[in-house]
Amino acid sequence: MGKGREKTTRRDFLKDSTASAAAVTLGLSVAGSPVVRAARGANEKIRVGFIGVGNRGTQLLNGFLKQDDAEVVALCDVYEPYRMRDYSKVDKSLRDSLGGRVPKMTEKLGPDVTRYKDFRHVLDRKDIDAVVIATPDHWHAVQAIMACQAEKDVYVEKPLSVTIVEGRKMVEAAERYNRVVQVGLHRRSSREYMQAVGDIQAGKIGKVTVGRAYRISNMHPNGIRKKRELSVTK
Repeated sequence: MGKGREKTTRRDFLKDSTASAAAVTLGLSVAGSPVVRAARGANEKIRVGFIGVGNRGTQLLNGFLKQDDAEVVALCDVYEPYRMRDYSKVDKSLRDSLGGRVPKMTEKLGPDVTRYKDFRHVLDRKDIDAVVIATPDHWHAVQAIMACQAEKDVYVEKPLSVTIVEGRKMVEAAERYNRVVQVGLHRRSSREYMQAVGDIQAGKIGKVTVGRAYRISNMHPNGIRKKRELSVTK
């Protein structure tokens, strides 16, 4: 994504965020190669709007607030307590069911941060350079494509899309509108994994023909649990 943009007239859009890989990993394209582009605006800060500020969106928000070259100017969420950053207004049943996954929302935001319920209002803002998308998975493709059309650079959480067709449309949109788009695959942005890829491609461990990954926990009792332990409530 974002091919052919090597000239930089402002600070590298993705420099600092690559260094803080676990918090904000904006340093690589979807293909895994570093990308840079000249961000818009008169100052040195990238003006960022957040679409989805629940659990994961809050983690990303805190990461961006630590970046000297980023300025958070807009928050969007359909759930008002998240949008207004008011933990006391979160429904008790939601707090009870999600526990620690409900963000405390104690971050310090400036008085000029605008709040929206409809993400399209964020995209309409000409003074916003980039958006961070941390909404439910089925919204990723629609919002990322529309953000590219609105001339915003994009950080979108994993998974990139729900279907292969959606993913291809997202790549096409990034290329057509010449945008920087980063998918939240943090390990791909860490130096260790980048070095491992280089070593494998250089044949340092021989020819690799297969790779396997395993997950040995379903996070019981806070995860999906076993089928027989689930109950259906009306």
